[in-house]
Formats: sequence, structure tokens, C-alpha cells
Amino acid sequence: MPKKVLILGGGVGGVVAAKRIAERTRGRADVEITLISDTDYYLLPPLLVNIALGDISPQQAMLPLSRFAYRGVKTVKATVKKIDPDNRTVETDQGKFQYDYLIASLGTDFDFKSYNLAAGNHNYTLDGALKFKEALANFHGGSVVVYTPEPVYRCGVYPFEIVGQLDAIFRKRGIRDKVDITLIHPFQRPIQPLGPEAVKITEETFAAKNIRYIGGVTQPGPVDEKTKTVTVGSEKVKYDLLVVVPPSRLPKPFEGTPLTAQFPNGTWTAINVLTGRSIKYDDVYLPGEHSMPAIGLPTAGVPVHFTAMASANMVAGEILGEPVDPAQINAMTCAMDYGEFGMMFNCDIKLDLANNKAAWMGSCYSILKSPLGKLIKDLFYKTWLATTI
Repeated sequence: MPKKVLILGGGVGGVVAAKRIAERTRGRADVEITLISDTDYYLLPPLLVNIALGDISPQQAMLPLSRFAYRGVKTVKATVKKIDPDNRTVETDQGKFQYDYLIASLGTDFDFKSYNLAAGNHNYTLDGALKFKEALANFHGGSVVVYTPEPVYRCGVYPFEIVGQLDAIFRKRGIRDKVDITLIHPFQRPIQPLGPEAVKITEETFAAKNIRYIGGVTQPGPVDEKTKTVTVGSEKVKYDLLVVVPPSRLPKPFEGTPLTAQFPNGTWTAINVLTGRSIKYDDVYLPGEHSMPAIGLPTAGVPVHFTAMASANMVAGEILGEPVDPAQINAMTCAMDYGEFGMMFNCDIKLDLANNKAAWMGSCYSILKSPLGKLIKDLFYKTWLATTI
């Protein structure tokens, strides 16, 4: 009987894992690989902001999952409802699936209910990006507020990028003198985890662009869409255009399962930092954003990509009966677009196996600050998309 490898999620982690296992096992082992996704396409999340800003069309940010057919990977469009690791079963709206190995990479749920964030614009989904694009087209001046109420959210650099990108757009449209831009964020200083060099560059950029930064927010309040204000402590910040950054939450299929644990920064799936394997189940791997906060990594594509490869390497190695180096992440490169220039920062990562953590803060440094950085970021993501499947 073939070994059944079930992969949940058609995002970065899922497609990376499916491709790697198919490459490693094809022609060498009897393996049945099935990828379940609630869409029939793969969309690279960082390109959603480009859709919102009108740089590209949705079609330029996605690939059909049907391309996996030539790799021998079966794809099923279905929504995951429940994961039962004790019985090696996954329940979906299209039926139940059994597995010998499970790789689940389901991203995170975006919390728009807390703080009434649904009142604002965002580019965390395709539908949200298209509505954000429309809102920008109809905006001709006033106060723009980017609201980030909590520190765990997808893509840590995003809020600092979007204010610079909006500044550049409004300048091109000739209305920058009619616009005030404010970023509200939990970090005391902007982009603080990347270290003093990144903070200095960002603060200088904000000063030059006249972007107000309200940092160190410990008492985030709700959005009042009637008065168009955001409450931050005792202050009410007015807006005409609101951009929101929703906190990340545990995806619902994991709720109530033994795959999770409580951590200081929330409830997340618990994994081994080196391999992405579940702490409790040897046949389950969880290389998704829902595991990154538990091991000290950001909820972002790069760490998910490498953790998914480590998990896939482990699964393929066990099926083939070969010793495996998981090749987990040892450095994290962050590409940023600040509107008129781009930056590339690298963070060296040390895996602390004794404490099951990935340590990277304090080891970040700039490798580029230049207008060319925007082009490099663009090429980086488009190449990533083109080579994913």
C-alpha cells in the first residue's frame, strides 16, 4: 500500500511541502500525496499589497494548484473542519481523509472582530485588497491612520512599509499636502525587533515624510466608525481613511485538539523547532504561521517556507529510509519597500534546541538601502511565486 501523505493548506507552507516531497520520492517510493486547499489557486500573500496599491492584477499574484498534477500530487478543493490526530483523520466539507503522515500549514485566522477592525481597509485577503484599492481611488485627502493593535500579526514589517508606500502614492497624485499619515503600533519605536539600525533608518524616513508614529501602545481600543476615531489609551485619533492590521489567531481546525499549547503570546500549535514535527505526534508536522509564535519566529512567509521544507525533508527521509538533515532556517532575509526606496535586512538565526526556540533578535543588519531595493523586492517575490510549484 502506498504511504498516504496529506497536506493541509494551499499557501506557502503547503505548496513548498508538496513540491519537496514529490521531488524527493518520485520514482523511488510508493507515495500518495494529497493537498487540500479551500481555493483552487496558490496566491503569494506579500503580493496582496501590490494588488491593493494597483501595481498588479490578482492573476499576476497567483498560480493554479492544478499545476501540481505533473508532479503526481492530487489537489482537492475543500475546507478543513476538524483534525483528529489520534485516529489519523481530517474532516472536511468534502468528506474525511486518512493519512500516514500529515503536514498542516493553515496560516492564521485574522481577527477583525476585536477592536472593530472590520470598519477599516486591509489587504490580508484578496477581497480585502480589491476593496482597499477602491477606497484608495476614492480618497482625495484627509487623515490616514494605519492601526496595528497587537504585536503578533502577519508580516512584521508591513505596517512600516505601507505608510511609506501610501506617502509615495499620494505624492504622485499631487495630494500629499492634503494628507496626514499616522501609524499606531505596539512597538515603542518603529520596527524595533530588527535592531537599532532599522529603527534609525525608519525614524529618519518617517521624519522626512512627515509620518506620525504613535508607539508603545499597551491599551489598544476599539474603532468607532460613527465618529471615525481610533481609541488609543486616553487619546482618540481621527481618520478619514483607516487601514487595519488584524491580530493573528489560531485557525479553527486546531481548536480543542491536542496539537496546541498555551504560550506567553497566545495559543498556538506546538512543534519541534528543528523539524516542524508536532510535540505529541510523530506522524504530524505543523509548519505554518500557527506555529511560528511558539518557537520565536515571525508569522511570515520566509520562516514558514523553511520550516515546511524541514518537515517535508523529514517525511521524505522517513519514507525512503534515509538519514535526513532537515535544513531548517539559519538566516532570515527581510525585503522592505518604503515607497521611494527599498531595504534588505538579514537576521542570523540560532536554533536553541534545548529551549526549543529560534533566536534572531539582536542579530539583524542591513545589506541594502537603495531605490534598487524596491526592484529587488519585486523580483524576489515574483521569482518566489514562479518557482513555487
